Amino acid sequence: MTNVVWAKDSAVVVMPDGSMVKITEGDRWPADHPVVRQHGGWFSDDPAYGLPKDSPVETATAAPGERRSTRRPA
Repeated sequence: MTNVVWAKDSAVVVMPDGSMVKITEGDRWPADHPVVRQHGGWFSDDPAYGLPKDSPVETATAAPGERRSTRRPA
Protein backbone atom coordinates (compact mmCIF):
# COMPACT_ATOMS: atom_id res chain seq x y z
CA MET A 1 0.00 0.00 0.00
CA THR A 2 1.19 3.52 -0.74
CA ASN A 3 1.87 5.95 2.06
CA VAL A 4 -0.40 8.69 0.62
CA VAL A 5 -3.87 8.72 -0.92
CA TRP A 6 -6.06 11.36 -2.56
CA ALA A 7 -9.68 12.18 -1.74
CA LYS A 8 -12.06 11.19 -4.55
CA ASP A 9 -14.89 13.42 -3.28
CA SER A 10 -15.65 16.16 -0.75
CA ALA A 11 -17.45 15.46 2.53
CA VAL A 12 -17.54 16.19 6.24
CA VAL A 13 -17.26 13.18 8.54
CA VAL A 14 -17.88 12.85 12.26
CA MET A 15 -15.16 10.95 14.06
CA PRO A 16 -15.85 8.60 17.00
CA ASP A 17 -14.75 11.32 19.45
CA GLY A 18 -17.38 13.71 18.01
CA SER A 19 -14.96 15.92 16.09
CA MET A 20 -15.78 16.82 12.49
CA VAL A 21 -13.22 16.45 9.71
CA LYS A 22 -13.57 18.07 6.29
CA ILE A 23 -12.46 16.03 3.28
CA THR A 24 -11.88 18.04 0.12
CA GLU A 25 -11.72 16.36 -3.28
CA GLY A 26 -8.14 16.12 -4.54
CA ASP A 27 -6.50 16.65 -1.13
CA ARG A 28 -3.62 14.36 -0.21
CA TRP A 29 -3.91 12.34 3.02
CA PRO A 30 -1.58 9.95 4.82
CA ALA A 31 -2.73 6.40 4.06
CA ASP A 32 -2.68 5.50 7.75
CA HIS A 33 -4.83 8.48 8.87
CA PRO A 34 -7.90 7.42 10.95
CA VAL A 35 -10.28 9.12 8.47
CA VAL A 36 -8.75 7.15 5.58
CA ARG A 37 -8.96 3.90 7.53
CA GLN A 38 -12.60 4.60 8.47
CA HIS A 39 -13.72 5.72 4.98
CA GLY A 40 -11.25 3.99 2.65
CA GLY A 41 -13.67 3.98 -0.29
CA TRP A 42 -13.54 7.77 -0.44
CA PHE A 43 -9.81 7.75 -1.19
CA SER A 44 -7.57 6.44 -3.97
CA ASP A 45 -3.85 5.87 -4.40
CA ASP A 46 -4.19 7.16 -7.99
CA PRO A 47 -2.43 10.58 -8.11
CA ALA A 48 -4.78 11.68 -10.91
CA TYR A 49 -7.33 12.50 -8.19
CA GLY A 50 -4.94 15.23 -6.99
CA LEU A 51 -4.89 17.05 -10.33
CA PRO A 52 -7.18 20.01 -10.99
CA LYS A 53 -10.07 18.97 -13.21
CA ASP A 54 -10.24 22.19 -15.21
CA SER A 55 -6.55 22.46 -16.10
CA PRO A 56 -6.09 22.23 -19.86
CA VAL A 57 -3.46 19.92 -21.26
CA GLU A 58 -1.02 21.75 -23.48
CA THR A 59 0.14 20.01 -26.62
CA ALA A 60 3.66 20.52 -27.89
CA THR A 61 2.93 19.94 -31.56
CA ALA A 62 0.30 21.22 -33.94
CA ALA A 63 -2.62 18.98 -34.80
CA PRO A 64 -3.16 18.11 -38.49
CA GLY A 65 -4.26 21.27 -40.30
CA GLU A 66 -3.52 23.48 -37.28
CA ARG A 67 -1.19 26.46 -37.66
CA ARG A 68 0.90 27.73 -34.80
CA SER A 69 1.44 31.47 -34.56
CA THR A 70 5.05 31.77 -33.49
CA ARG A 71 7.69 34.18 -34.68
CA ARG A 72 11.27 33.30 -35.34
CA PRO A 73 13.89 35.56 -33.79
CA ALA A 74 15.51 38.01 -36.21
